[in-house]
Amino acid sequence: MIGNLCDRARGREVAAMGLYCDFLAQHELSTTNMLGAIPKQLVSRGGIPGHTREAFRAAGEELGGRGLRSPDIVEILKKTISTLRPVSIYINALDESTEKHRRELLQSPREIV
Repeated sequence: MIGNLCDRARGREVAAMGLYCDFLAQHELSTTNMLGAIPKQLVSRGGIPGHTREAFRAAGEELGGRGLRSPDIVEILKKTISTLRPVSIYINALDESTEKHRRELLQSPREIV
């Protein structure tokens, strides 16, 4: 489904990204991991923006190095998506994620927009 929607967006000046929730990988479906997949897709469209590189560098310097957290990723997405109009993010099989992560993931677009 996501592949079909992304194919429709191709060539139409629409940045289309997709997330797929797999029941068998529920332990990997944290909000941070799911949101983190979106900047990876955006970066594959044309290089790593400076603000993204800086966020990873800063996170690596804290407490001996840590990964980005959801608020960090939301900020990266705000800055990156603001340079791309329009943007579509497709989430497939959201019901396969845990209730906690589902709620957090559904609140994230409000923060991004």
